[in-house]
Amino acid sequence: MNVGRYKPLPPEPIAPIDRVVEEGVMITASSVRMAIKNKVIVGALRDDLRFDADALGEAARDEFLALADENTATAKRLERLGHWAYSTGDADFGDPFVDEDEIDEEHRRRPQVHRELAAALRAEAENPDSIRAIVEQARDDAWEEIGRELRSKLRNTGYSRENDPKYEKMRAKRIKEFVKTDLASLRVTDD
Repeated sequence: MNVGRYKPLPPEPIAPIDRVVEEGVMITASSVRMAIKNKVIVGALRDDLRFDADALGEAARDEFLALADENTATAKRLERLGHWAYSTGDADFGDPFVDEDEIDEEHRRRPQVHRELAAALRAEAENPDSIRAIVEQARDDAWEEIGRELRSKLRNTGYSRENDPKYEKMRAKRIKEFVKTDLASLRVTDD
């Protein structure tokens, strides 16, 4: 059977740096939102903390700045290594369908992409509207996740006392134990 001859598709043009940076900011914002959501959940369930938008905003800001610092460090490392890092790395795999000039161009601009992404992340860290939106969305996501978990725990598990022969037998014992309980001693006092 003759299926023809393979003709590779023309290579996709390299995305403009501003688009790569914009997408990097969106991905980072999503990651920061997830980190803050987890902080809200752990704070509420484990540490019994109240929701504090200011503290969470500061945590979101710190996350952005830490990721900006990471990108700055990556840009410096790539600049220090120069083209040598790419000529012996993953890009040099001899694939006949890969345009080596495009690989070189993509690698040449990586330090610039990381520098611009770092600058954009620092700008996001200083943008109160962006930080507020991330904290609010993280709170809503946390509430939804906690609520979903509670709903699943509270669903009817199929237990029916009518189908449990021990229920009536144990009921009398439970009532006796309840009657023995000193309810007044359970009252919460402010002392």
